[in-house]
Amino acid sequence: AAALSCSKSLEQTQAAGVESNVTMRLFLLAFLALTPAWACSCVNTATPCSVSGGSSVVFVAEVSVDSGEGWGKGPAKAVIVEPLQNVPEGLKEATIETGAGSSCYYRLRAGERYVIITDGLRFSVSGCNPSFRVRGNEHKLDAMRSRVRGGAPRLVGSVLKTTGPYSKEGGISNVTVELKRGESRLTAHTDGEGRYVLVGLDPGRYQIQVYKDGYVPDEQYNRRWSGRLVIKPETNTLEPLKEVPGEIEILANSCAIRDLSMWPAGSIRGTVRGLDGTAVRGLPVQVFALDRRGERESSPLQTAVTDSDGKYNVQPLPSGQYVVGVNARLSEDDNAYPPTLYNDGRSVYLGEVGSMVGIDLVVPAPRTPAQLRIKVLTADGKPHKGATVRLDTPAGVQRWFSREHTNDNGELMAPVFVGQRYNVKAFHYSSANGRSRHWEGIAPVDVTGREAAVTVVLQVEQ
Repeated sequence: AAALSCSKSLEQTQAAGVESNVTMRLFLLAFLALTPAWACSCVNTATPCSVSGGSSVVFVAEVSVDSGEGWGKGPAKAVIVEPLQNVPEGLKEATIETGAGSSCYYRLRAGERYVIITDGLRFSVSGCNPSFRVRGNEHKLDAMRSRVRGGAPRLVGSVLKTTGPYSKEGGISNVTVELKRGESRLTAHTDGEGRYVLVGLDPGRYQIQVYKDGYVPDEQYNRRWSGRLVIKPETNTLEPLKEVPGEIEILANSCAIRDLSMWPAGSIRGTVRGLDGTAVRGLPVQVFALDRRGERESSPLQTAVTDSDGKYNVQPLPSGQYVVGVNARLSEDDNAYPPTLYNDGRSVYLGEVGSMVGIDLVVPAPRTPAQLRIKVLTADGKPHKGATVRLDTPAGVQRWFSREHTNDNGELMAPVFVGQRYNVKAFHYSSANGRSRHWEGIAPVDVTGREAAVTVVLQVEQ
């Protein structure tokens, strides 16, 4: 089953009109309401279109009583302005549970109109629910109306701007959205809000692609799994529907919603050379975005490898401030070339769909890789199994963190470099019978050869 964790950012997702692959079913809601720290877990994904024609109750409602800010204060009250599916005749108003007080809370704002999608006559919505705000999503509502009235199949969605691996901004205008099946092609262009509509489709499977000068398709997002599950008859279990990436299936008497995304085709280019002026080939060059505090993110947004002439071209990139470097992750040291930043780590600005050239770097000579054998002992000299280890520079900057724990002999191996000095930190937490204990130890080591060793003695910390 597909799992989804929901948080307060859900309201931002709704406001942006981004459709999430979430479900109609909310498990353990009663427990979640009592324990807000729990994650909102969902399975059996559904979209506004996939629920049309089924047993779900669907209507457009204008909220008269707000469900509350933050984690919410309770149900919302709303006036039903347009019944769409399975709404009891004559019903004009509704009280809608929102999962207030839980991580699955779904904010319903007073004065806004929403398409409410719920099961049965005890109306409820949550983060695991394809209900959506009408404003900004009128094309989705029109698709549902057409589906309910028996209209021809249609595909609707938005083309968003990718700004990071997990972040999207508002829609991109004038993007060509193309559906291809065999020799036939159907195209639509996004409006000023990045929305597109393709109507009168024949049932079948189509390849879907997007085009616009100055932008590059976000293939990872566009070729994602749709979230659809099917029942496997042999085991009567839900399994992911096998799909061809980049394709979409249009069913008879249906509508489909597919949001897509594109990267702005910005680029940062330059050359990497050694201290002697020789071009360095095969070296990853990293571009880091800045966080809200203006500090470098811990992981690069994009990376490119230098060619035989030492040249690199990092793309695609949205506009913004960036730090360019080599082996510059904040907590790792995984390349023989020492960490190096362009212009001592000062950021450079890339304009909208722009290109920046001449961002050249000079790197010191590569270091020699080595192995460090770390032995962790208890205060009485016995091997300590299960400890975690990290390596810091003398200035306290983390350069490595163990993904494994020390073995029965209290040992593990760490990758290091000759000529480097490290502070080796070992620690272990345990909890039993309501008591927590914390062991910690530190020892310095100078790596002078391809093999080095250090012993760390743990002390009990309160």
